[in-house]
Amino acid sequence: MMKLAVWVYFQFYREMGICIEQRFFRKRNSTLMESSQRNETRPRRGCEDKRGESTPWESAASPQLKDMASTSAPTAERRSLEDNLICSICEKAFEYPVTTLCGHSFCEEFLHCTVRYNESVCPLCKTHVSKIPEVNVVLQQIAQRVKTRDEDENEDEDENENEDENEDEDEFGGGAGEVACDVCAPPKRRAKKSCLLCLNSFCATHLENHYTSKRLKGHKLVEPVEDLDTRACLEHGRPLELYNRRRQICICIHCMEDGLADVVSTECEWDAKKAELDEIKAKFQQKIHGREIKLDEIDADLKSIKDKLEDELGNIKAVFNAMFTILKEAEARMLQPIKERRQVVEKEAEDLSNELRAEIEELQMNISKMDDTSALEDHILFLQSYPTPPDPNKMTDKEVKFNTSLSLGTLRKTMATMMEKIQQELETLTSIELERVPEFTVDVKLDPTTAHRRLMFSDDGKEVIDGGKDQGVDDTPGRFKLFGGVVARDSLTSGRSYWEVEVRNKSGWDLGVASGKADRKGKLTLKPDNGFWVTAHYEGNKFAALTAPPRRLFPPEKPEKVGVFVDYEEGLVSFYDIAAQSHIFSFTECSFQDELYPYFSPHVKKDYDNTKPLIISPLKGTGNHTG
Repeated sequence: MMKLAVWVYFQFYREMGICIEQRFFRKRNSTLMESSQRNETRPRRGCEDKRGESTPWESAASPQLKDMASTSAPTAERRSLEDNLICSICEKAFEYPVTTLCGHSFCEEFLHCTVRYNESVCPLCKTHVSKIPEVNVVLQQIAQRVKTRDEDENEDEDENENEDENEDEDEFGGGAGEVACDVCAPPKRRAKKSCLLCLNSFCATHLENHYTSKRLKGHKLVEPVEDLDTRACLEHGRPLELYNRRRQICICIHCMEDGLADVVSTECEWDAKKAELDEIKAKFQQKIHGREIKLDEIDADLKSIKDKLEDELGNIKAVFNAMFTILKEAEARMLQPIKERRQVVEKEAEDLSNELRAEIEELQMNISKMDDTSALEDHILFLQSYPTPPDPNKMTDKEVKFNTSLSLGTLRKTMATMMEKIQQELETLTSIELERVPEFTVDVKLDPTTAHRRLMFSDDGKEVIDGGKDQGVDDTPGRFKLFGGVVARDSLTSGRSYWEVEVRNKSGWDLGVASGKADRKGKLTLKPDNGFWVTAHYEGNKFAALTAPPRRLFPPEKPEKVGVFVDYEEGLVSFYDIAAQSHIFSFTECSFQDELYPYFSPHVKKDYDNTKPLIISPLKGTGNHTG
């Protein structure tokens, strides 16, 4: 047992000596190579760089370094040593090894388990083991040192691999965005920074001086720049350290032809320009924020409009569904009498046909009897059998006539009921229109220079009334001469417009629009062909649309406030009873070629009748004329 321990101890230190010697020469090899590379790449003062020539030290060391590199693989003896330091139970390196009397060694923990739970014998030779021996200190130290040696070697290998990887990463590959170090000799490394004063780019190794030397700490280092010539004055070979604000260019210290006027350092101008950019960016951010708010408003408005349109779509569908139902019901009511009359006619025709068939059958029987009698050759028998047929002259022919008349009164009543119900459903659409048109409200004010001489106005231009006499105003080219009308100041040339007029307690009025070229001087006939699209209330309780010829209107109630809606592009002028939420009349398919003006006429005042003015309702909300 002692011989084995001594042999193992000797082999261990022999291997340790070889390993230490190998690590020494590897380290010296690395140092020599790094020193040689630095000597090759460092600019030399006072002499030329003799590249490609090795020093005597390098020549002497090179064979030995090559020999040491070839001894990196483990030897057979080293493998034998490591095999003898393996526990045969757990098959791992010894942990607190113990040696039995028979000379075999095991890990204390595993031998204890084997003896306790199996047999008290050596697992290898089956020699009886009376007790667990004490830990073999010498063998434990040897195993620990071998383990430490292996860990150190693994760390060295990892460091070498990392160094190789870093060198590969730092090597300049000429890729996009890569800049080569200006100091490195080939193969060059990638630059980490560029110095704007030295006008060179440096790798991590050659950049160290800029961080450690006090003389170089003030230099301006930036991210690697590929073309440093653009940072230097090509005329004087100096860095561009100054900025000429008048010429808007970077200059060197020798370029100051006009002195120091308008010249600042590049750092100063950089600060100023950066502040200017920050200010512009802040303004852009405000613009972005404002536009984001607008986007949110657009989204909200779009959602509101879509919801409103969906409601209107549903309302319109409901109206048409109701109209279809009304039409189907009216159709059923109108077809029912026809179906019943058809059944009656069919019954009458059937009865008449049956009656005629019976008569035909009877006549045929008489003819048959007559034929039999005529065939007798016995005169006496013939006379005795002679029949007494009915007199044909006394037989009356059946009159074939069917009652196909229908109750026209019933049909007319059904039609009237149907139209009334359809009109009621259409009034539902009027409510939808009246919800929409106020958003197109315009501010309408009357133009006194266009009014008839008898008309009087309020100071705000919102009211007009017949003054009962000439107001003594001057004549103007646009003034109504014979007709008591007036137009608004502002014209309508595009888009949609809407306004409301109070007509309460008046027995007559005209409302609508007039073309800018319509005649205002002679005796006028208000109709579309003359440039007037107007509805009128006259003689106390009569209403009409002034078409050609005029069309009588029958509103269910006398309007107290009338709304006027104009869609210039659609050629539409509509009138609504605001209180009743009903449609009065619409001029459709109008061809507007000129500007339009809202038109008003309060009609003539008669004693105590028609004494109230027409009043244009004040503008509500923010709705305006859309173009």
